[in-house]
Amino acid sequence: MPDGGSISSNDAEGSRGDDAATGSAGDSAARGGVDGTAASLDAGVDASPVAPGFYAVNAPKQCDNQFYVPGCTAGDTTSACAGTCSAQSACESTKPDHPDVGFLCPRFALFGDEMIQAAKDDWGSEAPPFNYAVVGHDPDDALDQNGTSSTRSCCQCYQLVFAVPNEAEAQVNGQRSGPSAVAVPPPLVVQAFNTSAGGGKNFDVFMGAGGFGAQNACDPKFTQQPSASGKYLYTSFPEVGEGGNGGEKAALLPVCDTTENLITESTLSSAACQSQVASDCGAVAGPSPAVADETIRSCVASNDPNAFYHLNWQVHAKKVACPTHLMEVTGCKLAPAGLPAANPAVTTAAEAAADSTFASGYTTTTMQDCCKPTCAWQDNVTSAGATVGQYNSFYTCDASGAPVTE
Repeated sequence: MPDGGSISSNDAEGSRGDDAATGSAGDSAARGGVDGTAASLDAGVDASPVAPGFYAVNAPKQCDNQFYVPGCTAGDTTSACAGTCSAQSACESTKPDHPDVGFLCPRFALFGDEMIQAAKDDWGSEAPPFNYAVVGHDPDDALDQNGTSSTRSCCQCYQLVFAVPNEAEAQVNGQRSGPSAVAVPPPLVVQAFNTSAGGGKNFDVFMGAGGFGAQNACDPKFTQQPSASGKYLYTSFPEVGEGGNGGEKAALLPVCDTTENLITESTLSSAACQSQVASDCGAVAGPSPAVADETIRSCVASNDPNAFYHLNWQVHAKKVACPTHLMEVTGCKLAPAGLPAANPAVTTAAEAAADSTFASGYTTTTMQDCCKPTCAWQDNVTSAGATVGQYNSFYTCDASGAPVTE
């Protein structure tokens, strides 16, 4: 499915909620590099105090992460999984024999408490060289080795080094674009949680109010794009930039650019711009204060002028070994496969261009559609024996935003 689509037990190609099809604001003339150790996780983030390892929980519930559970007879409580043989995504039409409706976990969000602490724990620093995120990504031969249409990229990890805003972005549906002088955000280390994400050359980054795309299981009030199941994760959600315009993106706000429709670090940093971003992001409510607050922080921080991830960027990419604590946040733990660790010495586009292990020609987009991810089904995580024990898929979250675990 090329741009989202519902997830079913027969075809669990994940939902995609970005703005890849329509473009977004920005242009190609970005300014400067980035010092990853100085400008990393804490830029614009006022995260709650947390303890190391607090994000580590039991493995994903095996009754909820398979297309169909072997030995299960629907409705027969004496059979496997007490007769609940399959789960469903909130973006899939409700079926009477699929009672367990699952959502995308807020804990995966860029700048969420779990992601911030996991990076600190993996790199032994209060200012790690990378931020952590999850991404939609389709297999690509240059990165994924022998990638074909039938090969999944689920749970693989990549180091992304940002270069310039995507030149392909254009003025579409009233979006503002033009030459931009904006700070390049710090690099990311990401784990793939969705497919059908705009092709193998794209990474679709999950962040607060990142954009619905083809699906919406976030906002019950956005009636132009109702959830297929009738279920939603939030009781209220910002509708700026929905549907398909990239969500809460500062570059699209009139108060965040010049009279020539150009965004700059100065315009993004203005009190009027950041106040509008905070107001829009603050529309998030439910299912609990903690989940709402974490989503709001992700929305605000991804629009920070010093870490402006909420834009479509050109990036250099490299497939890497997944960091231990990142996998504890997501629930999908890959067995060692001889891949290199992310390189903290490569944080700028110039450094990545000079390193032959990085590939160019890749882009990022943004998303949050609240649908259960493709990679929350163990069936989509390829290579038998590639995962560790029952940590064989991404977590699914329930309607309260909590991971569904064993």
